[in-house]
Amino acid sequence: MDGAIDTGDYVHHGPSNEDWVVACVDGEYLSWCGWPEGEARLSDCTLIRKATQEERQKLLEQLAAMPSDCHRRRHALVTLEEEKVK
Repeated sequence: MDGAIDTGDYVHHGPSNEDWVVACVDGEYLSWCGWPEGEARLSDCTLIRKATQEERQKLLEQLAAMPSDCHRRRHALVTLEEEKVK
């Protein structure tokens, strides 16, 4: 399993003892899917399951279609645009 945490992956957050689906990673922090929005240090998270490429793509598209202009949506839009160029 590749240790790099990315969109769509499942992680365990040690301090809260919660499992999350990752919305986006920005530097040393990740944001999770769901409400309330929030960020956690990557160093506090352990990868449980890596998303498939299809799962990652589907989640990026769902995040990009969100009606609110939050950082998770902006990250998804930028990521999808960058991947189109490749």
